[in-house]
Amino acid sequence: MTGVLSAFIILLLLGVLITVHELGHFLAARLCGIRVREFAIGMGPAFYKKQKTDENGEPAGTKFSLRALPIGGFCDLGEDEASDDPAHFRNKRLWQKIFVLISGALMNFLLGFVFYLILFGVLGYRDVPVVSWTDPSFPYQQIQAGDRFVAINGNRVSSTRDSRLFLSLDADEPYTFELERDGVPYTVAGVTRQLTNSAGEKIFGFQVGAYEEIGALGVIGTAAGETFSSVRMVWVSLGMLISGEAKVTDMAGPVGMGGMVNGILSQEGATLGVTALNILDLAGMVAVNLAVFNLLPIPALDGGRILFLFISAFLVLVRKKPLSEKVEGYIHGGTMLLLFGLMIFIFFNDIRRLIGL
Repeated sequence: MTGVLSAFIILLLLGVLITVHELGHFLAARLCGIRVREFAIGMGPAFYKKQKTDENGEPAGTKFSLRALPIGGFCDLGEDEASDDPAHFRNKRLWQKIFVLISGALMNFLLGFVFYLILFGVLGYRDVPVVSWTDPSFPYQQIQAGDRFVAINGNRVSSTRDSRLFLSLDADEPYTFELERDGVPYTVAGVTRQLTNSAGEKIFGFQVGAYEEIGALGVIGTAAGETFSSVRMVWVSLGMLISGEAKVTDMAGPVGMGGMVNGILSQEGATLGVTALNILDLAGMVAVNLAVFNLLPIPALDGGRILFLFISAFLVLVRKKPLSEKVEGYIHGGTMLLLFGLMIFIFFNDIRRLIGL
Protein backbone atom coordinates (compact mmCIF):
# COMPACT_ATOMS: atom_id res chain seq x y z
CA MET A 1 0.00 0.00 0.00
CA THR A 2 2.82 2.42 0.84
CA GLY A 3 4.36 1.69 -2.57
CA VAL A 4 1.19 2.80 -4.36
CA LEU A 5 0.90 5.90 -2.15
CA SER A 6 4.59 6.73 -2.75
CA ALA A 7 4.10 6.51 -6.52
CA PHE A 8 1.02 8.75 -6.28
CA ILE A 9 2.88 11.36 -4.19
CA ILE A 10 5.86 11.45 -6.58
CA LEU A 11 3.60 11.75 -9.65
CA LEU A 12 1.65 14.53 -7.94
CA LEU A 13 4.85 16.33 -6.88
CA LEU A 14 6.48 16.11 -10.32
CA GLY A 15 3.21 17.16 -11.95
CA VAL A 16 3.00 20.25 -9.74
CA LEU A 17 6.69 21.13 -10.22
CA ILE A 18 6.60 20.82 -14.01
CA THR A 19 3.27 22.65 -14.30
CA VAL A 20 4.61 25.52 -12.16
CA HIS A 21 7.78 25.54 -14.28
CA GLU A 22 5.80 25.84 -17.50
CA LEU A 23 3.52 28.43 -15.89
CA GLY A 24 6.64 30.54 -15.31
CA HIS A 25 7.41 30.43 -19.04
CA PHE A 26 3.77 31.25 -19.87
CA LEU A 27 3.47 34.25 -17.54
CA ALA A 28 6.82 35.68 -18.65
CA ALA A 29 5.85 35.26 -22.32
CA ARG A 30 2.57 37.08 -21.75
CA LEU A 31 4.39 39.91 -19.96
CA CYS A 32 6.73 40.26 -22.95
CA GLY A 33 3.93 40.14 -25.53
CA ILE A 34 5.09 36.78 -26.91
CA ARG A 35 2.48 34.57 -28.52
CA VAL A 36 1.92 31.25 -26.70
CA ARG A 37 0.46 28.62 -28.97
CA GLU A 38 -0.59 26.18 -26.25
CA PHE A 39 -0.35 25.79 -22.51
CA ALA A 40 -0.95 22.19 -21.47
CA ILE A 41 -1.20 20.46 -18.12
CA GLY A 42 -0.26 16.81 -18.47
CA MET A 43 1.06 14.93 -21.49
CA GLY A 44 -0.42 12.60 -24.08
CA PRO A 45 -3.85 12.94 -25.70
CA ALA A 46 -5.92 15.97 -24.68
CA PHE A 47 -9.34 15.36 -23.10
CA TYR A 48 -10.13 19.07 -22.66
CA LYS A 49 -9.29 22.05 -24.86
CA LYS A 50 -10.27 25.68 -24.76
CA GLN A 51 -9.31 28.49 -27.15
CA LYS A 52 -10.85 31.81 -28.05
CA THR A 53 -11.95 32.60 -31.60
CA ASP A 54 -11.73 35.86 -33.57
CA GLU A 55 -14.58 37.68 -35.32
CA ASN A 56 -14.27 35.26 -38.25
CA GLY A 57 -14.62 32.21 -36.00
CA GLU A 58 -10.96 31.29 -36.43
CA PRO A 59 -8.88 30.06 -33.43
CA ALA A 60 -7.07 32.96 -31.74
CA GLY A 61 -4.85 33.34 -28.72
CA THR A 62 -3.50 30.55 -26.56
CA LYS A 63 -5.01 27.07 -26.57
CA PHE A 64 -5.37 25.67 -23.04
CA SER A 65 -5.55 21.91 -22.64
CA LEU A 66 -5.69 19.15 -20.05
CA ARG A 67 -4.02 15.92 -21.11
CA ALA A 68 -4.40 12.32 -20.06
CA LEU A 69 -1.04 11.59 -18.44
CA PRO A 70 -0.37 13.54 -15.20
CA ILE A 71 3.39 13.73 -15.78
CA GLY A 72 4.05 17.37 -16.43
CA GLY A 73 2.97 19.73 -19.17
CA PHE A 74 4.36 22.18 -21.71
CA CYS A 75 4.24 25.76 -22.93
CA ASP A 76 4.48 25.88 -26.73
CA LEU A 77 6.20 29.07 -27.89
CA GLY A 78 7.30 27.70 -31.27
CA GLU A 79 10.84 28.74 -30.34
CA ASP A 80 12.45 26.25 -32.74
CA GLU A 81 10.73 27.74 -35.78
CA ALA A 82 11.21 30.96 -37.75
CA SER A 83 8.25 33.34 -38.19
CA ASP A 84 7.43 36.80 -39.50
CA ASP A 85 4.99 37.34 -36.65
CA PRO A 86 6.29 40.25 -34.50
CA ALA A 87 4.81 38.48 -31.44
CA HIS A 88 6.83 35.32 -32.13
CA PHE A 89 9.49 34.30 -29.61
CA ARG A 90 12.37 34.55 -32.09
CA ASN A 91 11.46 38.12 -33.05
CA LYS A 92 11.69 39.53 -29.54
CA ARG A 93 14.66 41.23 -27.89
CA LEU A 94 17.45 39.12 -26.37
CA TRP A 95 16.61 40.08 -22.78
CA GLN A 96 12.94 39.18 -23.29
CA LYS A 97 13.83 35.72 -24.62
CA ILE A 98 16.24 35.13 -21.72
CA PHE A 99 13.61 36.30 -19.24
CA VAL A 100 11.07 33.84 -20.66
CA LEU A 101 13.53 30.94 -20.61
CA ILE A 102 14.79 31.62 -17.09
CA SER A 103 11.32 32.15 -15.62
CA GLY A 104 10.50 28.44 -15.42
CA ALA A 105 13.47 27.80 -13.14
CA LEU A 106 12.72 30.96 -11.14
CA MET A 107 9.23 29.63 -10.44
CA ASN A 108 10.72 26.34 -9.21
CA PHE A 109 13.13 28.23 -6.95
CA LEU A 110 10.16 30.21 -5.63
CA LEU A 111 8.11 27.05 -5.08
CA GLY A 112 11.00 25.40 -3.24
CA PHE A 113 11.27 28.49 -1.04
CA VAL A 114 7.51 28.35 -0.34
CA PHE A 115 7.76 24.67 0.61
CA TYR A 116 10.55 25.50 3.08
CA LEU A 117 8.60 28.54 4.31
CA ILE A 118 5.65 26.31 5.19
CA LEU A 119 7.94 23.69 6.71
CA PHE A 120 9.75 26.02 9.09
CA GLY A 121 6.62 28.06 9.75
CA VAL A 122 4.91 24.92 11.08
CA LEU A 123 7.99 23.66 12.96
CA GLY A 124 8.87 26.99 14.57
CA TYR A 125 12.50 25.94 14.89
CA ARG A 126 15.54 25.18 12.76
CA ASP A 127 18.47 22.82 13.05
CA VAL A 128 21.79 24.55 13.62
CA PRO A 129 25.38 23.22 13.20
CA VAL A 130 26.18 23.08 16.92
CA VAL A 131 28.36 20.31 18.38
CA SER A 132 26.02 18.23 20.53
CA TRP A 133 28.46 15.55 21.76
CA THR A 134 32.18 14.76 21.72
CA ASP A 135 33.96 11.46 22.35
CA PRO A 136 36.39 11.63 25.30
CA SER A 137 39.00 9.82 23.19
CA PHE A 138 38.77 12.30 20.31
CA PRO A 139 42.21 13.97 20.18
CA TYR A 140 40.94 17.43 19.22
CA GLN A 141 39.63 18.30 22.66
CA GLN A 142 39.48 22.04 21.87
CA ILE A 143 36.23 21.19 20.07
CA GLN A 144 33.56 21.09 22.76
CA ALA A 145 29.82 20.52 23.00
CA GLY A 146 27.98 23.79 22.38
CA ASP A 147 30.51 25.10 19.83
CA ARG A 148 28.94 26.26 16.58
CA PHE A 149 30.39 25.54 13.12
CA VAL A 150 30.85 28.61 10.94
CA ALA A 151 32.77 27.07 8.02
CA ILE A 152 34.29 23.75 6.97
CA ASN A 153 37.26 23.92 4.61
CA GLY A 154 36.26 27.47 3.75
CA ASN A 155 32.62 26.57 2.99
CA ARG A 156 30.14 28.55 5.07
CA VAL A 157 27.63 26.42 6.97
CA SER A 158 24.32 27.58 8.42
CA SER A 159 22.51 24.31 9.10
CA THR A 160 23.17 20.76 10.22
CA ARG A 161 22.53 19.64 6.63
CA ASP A 162 25.35 21.94 5.46
CA SER A 163 27.77 20.55 8.04
CA ARG A 164 26.95 16.94 7.16
CA LEU A 165 27.49 17.68 3.47
CA PHE A 166 30.94 19.23 3.90
CA LEU A 167 32.03 16.74 6.56
CA SER A 168 31.34 13.96 4.04
CA LEU A 169 33.65 15.43 1.38
CA ASP A 170 37.43 15.02 1.09
CA ALA A 171 37.33 12.09 3.52
CA ASP A 172 41.07 11.35 3.21
CA GLU A 173 42.25 14.96 3.55
CA PRO A 174 42.76 17.09 6.69
CA TYR A 175 39.94 19.51 7.48
CA THR A 176 39.99 23.10 8.66
CA PHE A 177 37.13 23.98 10.98
CA GLU A 178 36.02 27.51 11.79
CA LEU A 179 33.87 27.55 14.92
CA GLU A 180 32.42 29.93 17.50
CA ARG A 181 32.18 29.54 21.26
CA ASP A 182 30.05 32.13 23.05
CA GLY A 183 30.39 34.39 20.00
CA VAL A 184 34.20 34.14 19.96
CA PRO A 185 35.60 32.62 16.73
CA TYR A 186 38.41 30.09 16.65
CA THR A 187 39.95 27.76 14.07
CA VAL A 188 41.09 24.14 14.25
CA ALA A 189 43.27 23.04 11.32
CA GLY A 190 44.51 19.63 10.24
CA VAL A 191 41.58 17.68 11.70
CA THR A 192 41.30 14.09 10.46
CA ARG A 193 39.04 11.15 11.22
CA GLN A 194 40.58 9.41 14.21
CA LEU A 195 37.98 6.90 15.43
CA THR A 196 36.39 3.80 13.94
CA ASN A 197 32.69 2.94 14.04
CA SER A 198 31.04 -0.48 14.17
CA ALA A 199 31.16 -0.72 10.37
CA GLY A 200 34.94 -0.23 10.37
CA GLU A 201 34.70 3.29 8.88
CA LYS A 202 36.87 6.17 10.04
CA ILE A 203 34.78 8.86 11.76
CA PHE A 204 35.14 12.11 13.68
CA GLY A 205 34.75 12.10 17.44
CA PHE A 206 31.78 14.46 17.61
CA GLN A 207 28.17 14.84 16.54
CA VAL A 208 26.58 17.96 15.08
CA GLY A 209 22.97 19.03 15.39
CA ALA A 210 20.80 21.10 17.70
CA TYR A 211 17.50 22.92 17.49
CA GLU A 212 16.91 26.66 17.76
CA GLU A 213 13.52 28.37 18.01
CA ILE A 214 12.76 30.98 15.35
CA GLY A 215 10.22 33.78 14.99
CA ALA A 216 8.41 35.02 11.88
CA LEU A 217 11.46 36.79 10.42
CA GLY A 218 13.58 33.78 11.33
CA VAL A 219 11.24 31.55 9.33
CA ILE A 220 11.80 33.67 6.19
CA GLY A 221 15.58 33.75 6.67
CA THR A 222 15.74 30.02 7.39
CA ALA A 223 13.64 29.17 4.33
CA ALA A 224 15.91 31.33 2.15
CA GLY A 225 19.01 29.75 3.70
CA GLU A 226 17.67 26.23 3.14
CA THR A 227 16.90 27.08 -0.50
CA PHE A 228 20.47 28.32 -0.96
CA SER A 229 21.84 25.22 0.79
CA SER A 230 19.85 22.99 -1.57
CA VAL A 231 21.31 24.85 -4.58
CA ARG A 232 24.80 24.41 -3.20
CA MET A 233 24.18 20.72 -2.58
CA VAL A 234 23.25 20.26 -6.25
CA TRP A 235 26.40 22.08 -7.39
CA VAL A 236 28.58 20.01 -5.06
CA SER A 237 26.96 16.82 -6.38
CA LEU A 238 27.56 17.91 -9.98
CA GLY A 239 31.18 18.67 -9.14
CA MET A 240 31.55 15.21 -7.66
CA LEU A 241 30.11 13.67 -10.84
CA ILE A 242 32.55 15.63 -13.01
CA SER A 243 35.55 14.80 -10.80
CA GLY A 244 34.62 11.12 -10.57
CA GLU A 245 34.00 11.16 -6.80
CA ALA A 246 30.40 10.21 -7.57
CA LYS A 247 29.06 8.00 -10.34
CA VAL A 248 26.05 8.24 -12.64
CA THR A 249 24.72 5.16 -10.83
CA ASP A 250 24.44 7.32 -7.70
CA MET A 251 21.84 9.53 -9.38
CA ALA A 252 18.16 9.01 -8.58
CA GLY A 253 15.14 9.54 -10.81
CA PRO A 254 11.40 9.39 -10.10
CA VAL A 255 11.61 5.75 -9.01
CA GLY A 256 14.49 6.55 -6.65
CA MET A 257 12.51 9.49 -5.25
CA GLY A 258 9.58 7.13 -4.81
CA GLY A 259 11.89 4.97 -2.70
CA MET A 260 12.74 8.03 -0.58
CA VAL A 261 9.03 8.79 -0.08
CA ASN A 262 8.41 5.14 0.76
CA GLY A 263 11.13 5.37 3.40
CA ILE A 264 9.44 8.45 4.88
CA LEU A 265 6.03 6.74 4.90
CA SER A 266 7.50 3.63 6.50
CA GLN A 267 9.14 5.38 9.46
CA GLU A 268 8.01 3.70 12.65
CA GLY A 269 6.28 5.88 15.20
CA ALA A 270 6.06 8.89 12.88
CA THR A 271 2.81 10.83 13.12
CA LEU A 272 0.92 12.00 10.05
CA GLY A 273 2.14 15.55 10.69
CA VAL A 274 5.80 14.53 10.90
CA THR A 275 5.45 12.44 7.73
CA ALA A 276 3.87 15.38 5.87
CA LEU A 277 6.67 17.72 6.97
CA ASN A 278 9.36 15.23 5.86
CA ILE A 279 7.70 14.97 2.45
CA LEU A 280 7.52 18.78 2.31
CA ASP A 281 11.27 18.93 3.01
CA LEU A 282 11.91 16.47 0.16
CA ALA A 283 9.60 18.48 -2.12
CA GLY A 284 11.60 21.64 -1.47
CA MET A 285 14.84 19.87 -2.33
CA VAL A 286 13.38 18.34 -5.53
CA ALA A 287 12.00 21.75 -6.63
CA VAL A 288 15.43 23.35 -6.28
CA ASN A 289 17.09 20.38 -8.01
CA LEU A 290 14.77 20.77 -10.98
CA ALA A 291 15.47 24.51 -11.16
CA VAL A 292 19.25 24.11 -11.10
CA PHE A 293 19.22 21.22 -13.58
CA ASN A 294 17.13 23.22 -16.06
CA LEU A 295 19.61 26.10 -15.97
CA LEU A 296 22.61 23.93 -16.85
CA PRO A 297 24.13 25.02 -20.20
CA ILE A 298 23.13 21.76 -21.88
CA PRO A 299 21.29 21.81 -25.24
CA ALA A 300 17.55 21.01 -24.96
CA LEU A 301 17.43 22.47 -21.44
CA ASP A 302 16.53 26.09 -20.71
CA GLY A 303 20.15 26.85 -19.80
CA GLY A 304 21.28 25.42 -23.12
CA ARG A 305 18.78 27.53 -25.02
CA ILE A 306 20.03 30.63 -23.22
CA LEU A 307 23.59 29.67 -24.18
CA PHE A 308 22.55 29.37 -27.83
CA LEU A 309 20.90 32.80 -27.67
CA PHE A 310 24.26 34.30 -26.69
CA ILE A 311 26.08 32.28 -29.36
CA SER A 312 23.62 33.47 -31.99
CA ALA A 313 23.92 37.09 -30.81
CA PHE A 314 27.71 36.80 -31.02
CA LEU A 315 27.50 35.39 -34.57
CA VAL A 316 25.29 38.32 -35.58
CA LEU A 317 28.00 40.71 -34.36
CA VAL A 318 30.78 38.79 -36.11
CA ARG A 319 29.23 37.66 -39.39
CA LYS A 320 25.88 39.55 -39.43
CA LYS A 321 24.02 36.23 -39.46
CA PRO A 322 22.54 34.25 -36.53
CA LEU A 323 22.94 30.55 -35.91
CA SER A 324 20.84 28.44 -38.28
CA GLU A 325 17.52 27.35 -36.73
CA LYS A 326 17.97 23.98 -38.41
CA VAL A 327 21.44 23.42 -36.92
CA GLU A 328 20.25 24.49 -33.48
CA GLY A 329 17.22 22.21 -33.81
CA TYR A 330 19.44 19.23 -34.67
CA ILE A 331 21.66 19.92 -31.65
CA HIS A 332 18.71 20.25 -29.25
CA GLY A 333 17.04 17.16 -30.71
CA GLY A 334 20.18 15.04 -30.51
CA THR A 335 20.85 16.11 -26.95
CA MET A 336 17.24 15.39 -26.00
CA LEU A 337 17.71 11.82 -27.20
CA LEU A 338 20.83 11.51 -25.05
CA LEU A 339 18.93 12.89 -22.04
CA PHE A 340 16.13 10.40 -22.63
CA GLY A 341 18.76 7.66 -22.73
CA LEU A 342 20.17 8.90 -19.41
CA MET A 343 16.66 8.97 -17.91
CA ILE A 344 16.05 5.37 -19.01
CA PHE A 345 19.40 4.32 -17.52
CA ILE A 346 18.58 6.04 -14.21
CA PHE A 347 15.11 4.45 -14.24
CA PHE A 348 16.45 0.92 -14.55
CA ASN A 349 19.25 1.65 -12.07
CA ASP A 350 16.61 2.83 -9.55
CA ILE A 351 14.67 -0.41 -10.12
CA ARG A 352 17.87 -2.43 -9.61
CA ARG A 353 18.56 -0.66 -6.31
CA LEU A 354 15.01 -1.15 -5.09
CA ILE A 355 15.04 -4.91 -5.69
CA GLY A 356 18.55 -5.23 -4.25
CA LEU A 357 20.49 -6.34 -7.36
